[in-house]
Amino acid sequence: MEFYHLRSFVVVAKTGNLTLAAKQLFTTPPAISAHIKALEEELQTSLFVRSSKGMQLTEKGRLLLPKAQNTLDSALSLVNEAADNQHEIIGTFKLAINQSAAQLKIPTLVANIQENIPGVSIDITSMATGKTLEAIRGNQIDGGYIYGDIPEDCFAIKVKMQKITTITNKEFQLTDKTIKQEDWITMGFYCPFDQFLKSKIGNNIKSVASSDDEISRLELVKSGLGLSFYEREEAEFYEDKGQIKLLSNLDFETPLYFVVANNKVNDPVIKALLQEIKILWEIKP
Repeated sequence: MEFYHLRSFVVVAKTGNLTLAAKQLFTTPPAISAHIKALEEELQTSLFVRSSKGMQLTEKGRLLLPKAQNTLDSALSLVNEAADNQHEIIGTFKLAINQSAAQLKIPTLVANIQENIPGVSIDITSMATGKTLEAIRGNQIDGGYIYGDIPEDCFAIKVKMQKITTITNKEFQLTDKTIKQEDWITMGFYCPFDQFLKSKIGNNIKSVASSDDEISRLELVKSGLGLSFYEREEAEFYEDKGQIKLLSNLDFETPLYFVVANNKVNDPVIKALLQEIKILWEIKP
């Protein structure tokens, strides 16, 4: 039994799609399909029901999935525990970001990882706070940046205080109508930004649209459909380009955290990444 067959099985089970699994594993759908077929032949059982809607686990597949994941985890743990230093740690850290790569110093982080722990690669996905926490609990990502309260099942490092402002389209004029009556582009799916907004103007928010994608919210604001909260540095960049205006009435600061699951802080890859995050943000032990 090949480990890459098990890895393909686990990723297809999580994505339900050969194409998505192939993207995550940097290969092709036919290759993933061949891995699954080989594993099914070796185990002499069907793992998936194939349909136009994707790949659904069979009852036997559901039973075998946790064991396949444990086998992969154990194999990687064995390799990493045998390592004498960080240069021998291998694995992939799945990272969720909620700001631009530049704001979060991602190029510097990747360069540092290449130098200090070259056996570790980074898989980066943009996610809002709520989705990041959900993905950590579902083992879909290993860690990421969030705003708001830290759940009890997470370990957090405070990396900075983030300034938040309100963005409007460039023709916007605040009249005698109070800001509470304005239309808003909210974040949705549990985002602390929406909670902050409620604390500022009350629960009766006129939300005309919700998006946890910052570029989508920017475009909606530029179109004059409503106001939205935005990280100050990014907002100033677009203001300088003449695309939006900033409204400082509701400005506030909030901590930005890097979080991982409590039960994984001693995983060699995650432990090494936490150290790199501390170095990146100049956080003292």
